Amino acid sequence: GNYAEAEILHWKCWVAAKKKLGESHPFTLNALNDMAVAVDAQGNHGKAITLLDGCWKARINTLGETHPDTLESLNAMATAVKNEGNPRKAEMLQCDCYEKSEKVLGINHPDTTKRKEELN
Repeated sequence: GNYAEAEILHWKCWVAAKKKLGESHPFTLNALNDMAVAVDAQGNHGKAITLLDGCWKARINTLGETHPDTLESLNAMATAVKNEGNPRKAEMLQCDCYEKSEKVLGINHPDTTKRKEELN
């Protein structure tokens, strides 16, 4: 896909959502998460990790540590860390995400299953 264009569109959405809904609104954080994933897909892993870390922390404060959206940010950050070349740290983040997914969503939930596959 065209990740550069996606980044711009997600950025515009994020800026508009911040103005209308506030920085910690779930929709605003979704736009931030999606923008960061597009940044990572372009190979700018450091920037993506910074954005995802901020999104993850904001989601913890807003939604709680085990909310599915919070886990989505944690999983995306693990992917960016892995893409950056730090597989050990990525695996730690993935394990944490998987364990929380299993506890909150259940072992048969599609997100939990996907996270288990990513660990293997």
